Amino acid sequence: MLKLLIVDDEPIILEGLRDMIEEEKTAFRQIITARDSIEALERIELVRPDLIITDIHMPEIDGLELIRRAQQKDIKRFIILTGHDVFDYARTAVKLQVIEYLLKPINQVELAEVLRRTACELIQEREILEVSGNPPEEMGTSQNEHIKLLKAYIEQSYMKDISLSDAAAYLNLHPVYLGQMFKRETGNTFVQYINQVRIGKAKDMMASMKNLSLDTIARMVGYENQRTFYKVFRKFNNETPGQFRDRKVQSDSNSLFFKGNTDHGYDVH
Repeated sequence: MLKLLIVDDEPIILEGLRDMIEEEKTAFRQIITARDSIEALERIELVRPDLIITDIHMPEIDGLELIRRAQQKDIKRFIILTGHDVFDYARTAVKLQVIEYLLKPINQVELAEVLRRTACELIQEREILEVSGNPPEEMGTSQNEHIKLLKAYIEQSYMKDISLSDAAAYLNLHPVYLGQMFKRETGNTFVQYINQVRIGKAKDMMASMKNLSLDTIARMVGYENQRTFYKVFRKFNNETPGQFRDRKVQSDSNSLFFKGNTDHGYDVH
């Protein structure tokens, strides 16, 4: 049985959310409510919820601070409710590993979808724990597998116009959850990593296929816009693709020169 804690200082919203969730008959069978963060922290000590849904704007302790304190108690999944544009809080929420943002008034279909997806993830974690006997530190093994699969997906698809949403759909995970997990485990965002892969492939092509134009190479590694390719390449290498190729050609020529002189017995010193 999964446990859900709902936190909101507006009684009408609090009860309305509870009714919505009960109506949807999700795997969250125990639903607890709290009217502020202080009450929520007391509930956390008693019931150890699997998921917390919290408003942001509340007296004394706001929702983001509640999440920080709940994380110290090893609660890992949170959904933010807000009447404001999520971009106001996105940076902080991402750092706190919030799995979803829901704007008020709440869309019941959207809420039910998020809860079902989260319930599936929680149930999978429990199954892994039961089989392996290892707390997934929780899910370390499962997360490592997801990271390996994501890297393999990028390796196979870097030349296409792929997004984090595409990768998440491929792995049957939520994009926010996957993006946060990947950043936490690798230190890179999805975009940073795929750019690293693409630029690495481009450098290999420039070194081994000297007759290919830079525009062709850009398209072959997934950049439809040559200007974007140049910009990203320079960011990673502090030089343009043309400068890299020229330097590589010069380096290869020098290597051949020294090799040729050595083969003929010349002293090159």
